[in-house]
Amino acid sequence: MSQFLGRRDCVESLRRDLVDLQGATVDVFSRTGPVRFSSWKFPDKLSCNLDMVALLEQYDFTAGDEAFSQHSHIVLLELVIDR
Repeated sequence: MSQFLGRRDCVESLRRDLVDLQGATVDVFSRTGPVRFSSWKFPDKLSCNLDMVALLEQYDFTAGDEAFSQHSHIVLLELVIDR
């Protein structure tokens, strides 16, 4: 499984999944109001207050920087869990 860590297609797929999950979350919040629980990834923040746009800008595939791409892959997986 480690051969997939940090690959462009995997990172892009996770980013699309997060955009879809965030859209579903915003849709639910529009009907119920925000759910005020601590974020799993960032326990010092409420999950409803995470700036997903900024996080997606920060964590992305970076050609030529395998270590950062692998780090981004892991962070994006953790954000999927957080959502």
